[in-house]
Amino acid sequence: MSGWNQFRAVYRTLLNLNFSISHSRETYLVQKKRLWEPILIVVSLGVAGAMLITAYVKLLNMMYDNAAALGQGNMILTLAIVLGQVIVLLLGLFWVISVFYFSDDSAILTPLPIPASTVILAKFGVLMVNEYITLAFFLIPAFAVYGIRTAAGALYWIAAVVVFLIVPMLPLAVSSIVSVILMRFVNVRKSRTFFMVLGSVLFFGAYFWFQYYTMHTMPQTQEGIAQYIMTVQDSLSKTLATKFPPGLWASTAVSKAGTLAGTLNFLLLAAVSLGALVVLLAVASKLFYAGLTSGGEVVARKGRSRDGARPASTLAWMRRSPEVAIALKDMWVFLRTPTFALNGVANAIIFPGLMAVWFLVGGGQNPFSSIPEFAAFMAAPEFASFHALVLAAMIMWSAGSNMVGASAFSREGSQLWMLKIVPVEPARQVLGKALFALAFNVVAAVPMIVVLQLILRLSWLWLVFSILLGLLGTVWTVFLNVQIDMWRPYLTWDNPQRALKNNINGLMGWIIVSLVIAGLGAMAVFMNSAGYGHVAICGVVTGVISVLTVIWYVLLVRQSASAYHRMEL
Repeated sequence: MSGWNQFRAVYRTLLNLNFSISHSRETYLVQKKRLWEPILIVVSLGVAGAMLITAYVKLLNMMYDNAAALGQGNMILTLAIVLGQVIVLLLGLFWVISVFYFSDDSAILTPLPIPASTVILAKFGVLMVNEYITLAFFLIPAFAVYGIRTAAGALYWIAAVVVFLIVPMLPLAVSSIVSVILMRFVNVRKSRTFFMVLGSVLFFGAYFWFQYYTMHTMPQTQEGIAQYIMTVQDSLSKTLATKFPPGLWASTAVSKAGTLAGTLNFLLLAAVSLGALVVLLAVASKLFYAGLTSGGEVVARKGRSRDGARPASTLAWMRRSPEVAIALKDMWVFLRTPTFALNGVANAIIFPGLMAVWFLVGGGQNPFSSIPEFAAFMAAPEFASFHALVLAAMIMWSAGSNMVGASAFSREGSQLWMLKIVPVEPARQVLGKALFALAFNVVAAVPMIVVLQLILRLSWLWLVFSILLGLLGTVWTVFLNVQIDMWRPYLTWDNPQRALKNNINGLMGWIIVSLVIAGLGAMAVFMNSAGYGHVAICGVVTGVISVLTVIWYVLLVRQSASAYHRMEL
């Protein structure tokens, strides 16, 4: 088989495995089973995406109006491209490690007579598809706004498509090179915390630098920004792209398509991107298989120890306290599987971390104080109860947006049978899984509470009430997510990443939690307008959440046996 045909075969296979193409086609198109799943995904993502994109397009149009008045309309292209490339660069490190090293297909491909460069190129192609999905949100609206506002011709749209396809190549190649080198010399089984810390440092370091740069070197008023743009010799676009030139190359290639400058910038972008890919293939040819068989081999990804067995002390724990034993077992598997741990930690720290950096860089000033509506909301004493409800709602929403509870059974994968033969009744196993998810979400809520308290400045009485209410809501949220995953676990995964990414259970739980929070918020607003006081509003909200918690606890316990009976791999 020629090199090209070999690459095509491997690439098509990996695409099929990573995106479950054959399984989805057979389930939804041939057998026509569970058609509500893709419908729910499309509708949910469509509604959420439409809201976000609408706001994003309005922002882009406003930015274009201000920049175009100064002859720098292409600034929106540069900003969107730079932002997208930085996200690919920072987060790509962990996606690369997961796809390159932590998937079952690596163990299958290693013994085959396939060059490492072919395997890496195929896996790189799979990652590129993932990045296209991510970048589509940032780049397509920016390309569309600029093209429509400038009445661009056909060459512009052709250039936009080609540049869109090239943009993620360079940052992803850089992340891949770093990952391959790290995996050759770092034993990930013993250094999982290293990658978690490294990712957090890189992400928040970049965000801190960006916030510091914008707040301390750029004017903060509209008039000052306009004056700054006019006085910058090489234009704002060039200034913003100084630290990341590929962004400027890409935006110039699109905005000046058909001109000499556009052609030269496109050739430069393409040459550097392809050069980075060539370097990756050269490095991977020497280090990939060595890293895969030494430091990067993952044998505990499905909740197993190195020899495929559970910890020897598990049964002893179970004889003492089955719920605690199940919770400890889940914690052990969760923390020893990098994809699970990174996903959980990322959900817990990214939002409060970004808010904290924003707060600190701003010199301890409330980042929303410049928004008149927010300032009025915070200053009005009649909204004191709402301040506490906002914090409680964010604690609940944070618990509902992570996959810890919604993948409680899915994380078992092919090892589910071990749960079914353990001499512990299903109800106690379910509660044990809920216990771990609850403990994780309680710990994860701490950064959210600290950051939002700095912003909301609640009194101690309202703070205590808000925390207790938020934790009560977290208990209900955990019960809900565990119940969803109990009835429809996603078990046929071959990569821990797919156990989370291809699992619709988290989306279902998030939608329900968001709707409940929105409904409670609407009820609180109605009661406030009707003249009810703080105590009545908070009492009713607390009562509703308490009822939901009790109901779902009963549902979990009563449905556990039947759910276990029908649960199959």
